[in-house]
Amino acid sequence: MNKCLLICIKISRAIPLVFISLILSWSYYAYVVAMCIYAIPSTSVGEKVVLIVFYHIFFGMFVWAYIQTILTKPLLVPSEFKLSQTDLANIQIVEGNESESSSRWQDYLLGVIAERHLPMYTRGSFGSNGGNSGSTSQGRFIRLCDSCQLIKPDRAHHCSTCGVCLLKMDHHCPWVNNCVGLHNYKYFLLFLVYGALYCFYVGGSSAKYFVAFWTAGIADVEAYRFHVLFVFFVAWLFSLSLVFLAGYHAFLTLRNRTTLESSRAPILESGPDYRAFDLGFKRNFRQVFGNRWQLWPLPVKSWLADGVNWEQRIGSPSWDQRPPSAVSANPILLLPEENYRPHDADIEANGRAPV
Repeated sequence: MNKCLLICIKISRAIPLVFISLILSWSYYAYVVAMCIYAIPSTSVGEKVVLIVFYHIFFGMFVWAYIQTILTKPLLVPSEFKLSQTDLANIQIVEGNESESSSRWQDYLLGVIAERHLPMYTRGSFGSNGGNSGSTSQGRFIRLCDSCQLIKPDRAHHCSTCGVCLLKMDHHCPWVNNCVGLHNYKYFLLFLVYGALYCFYVGGSSAKYFVAFWTAGIADVEAYRFHVLFVFFVAWLFSLSLVFLAGYHAFLTLRNRTTLESSRAPILESGPDYRAFDLGFKRNFRQVFGNRWQLWPLPVKSWLADGVNWEQRIGSPSWDQRPPSAVSANPILLLPEENYRPHDADIEANGRAPV
């Protein structure tokens, strides 16, 4: 019974992929065969060649980015964040002893983090992590995952669909049957951008023949009329949603924010901060797309982040306004300062680190 259920779940998750594949295959036929080969007069060979060449450029980049988004495996949380059997046993002891205060739970988790030198700077809150949490005196919690039995790194989240914790998880996308996170966020954004460009190109270049068919200006190829008319409408329909999504994720990229973080701000020692990781437009962009501009338009690996060490914006009240004694007293902050922000001597007059 369970095996049949798993098979049904896998089939249902593949339906969006099949749908997009069918739409792409049909649009290829409608544009290349129905319009370019048959609808365009044979005397306009140059026009046919130009349209087909540019079509394949947009189509190829769109499909390439889509495949990369689907097939790139998620980056899982490193093993040093996993809780050992001893840790789990100690946690059960603390949970079972009602006389233990929340500070003991917090102290134990902070001890594990300090011993392993884990770069942990964000917290969770009641009901925000889907599992147990170590509470702090300010009502904040070390983010744990009961399912994966690990301490969640900054910006990592558990995907209930995939059943794992992912680094810098953005969201789970059914249209790619994969989680979108650090491992494929660049590919996903390029997929949206090239998808919008593909739809704009198809819709724009087919407008002339859409009007001709609509006014019965091309009578010799009536059999292809439906394809040309419909591909025009479908292209512009999809372009609207793709432009919206691409624009939204471009905004998130330039703000160094994920979809999850846009709905629930990362919680620092001082409290929630939507701009916790905002390093400025240029540095935010390069964190996702890398320093080599030649690789920016290509769906290949070029991002700079490792998924664990996240630099915070200069001016964040959680660091700049914290008394020195508070930093030295908290074992979670014993890492060298350069691990989470540049030296003060390098800070420019505008309050941001140099790019």
